[in-house]
Amino acid sequence: MCSVSQKEHDVTSLTGLALLAAAVVPELAEAAQPGISPSLKNLLLSVVAGGVVLAVLTIAVAGVSTFDPVKRK
Repeated sequence: MCSVSQKEHDVTSLTGLALLAAAVVPELAEAAQPGISPSLKNLLLSVVAGGVVLAVLTIAVAGVSTFDPVKRK
């Protein structure tokens, strides 16, 4: 069974290895740069546009169901 200090040492070691890998591998280092890449920006804008379309459709269905109720006998 690991003691608390051993677990802390393991976490510290893994964190150090992750930082070293980010510094050595260029793709990881580039991904860590601040800012939004153009592809990520386009993805986020498409998600927002899809949300807007979904909201408009939901509002339209709710409006039609309110103004045109079904009457059954």
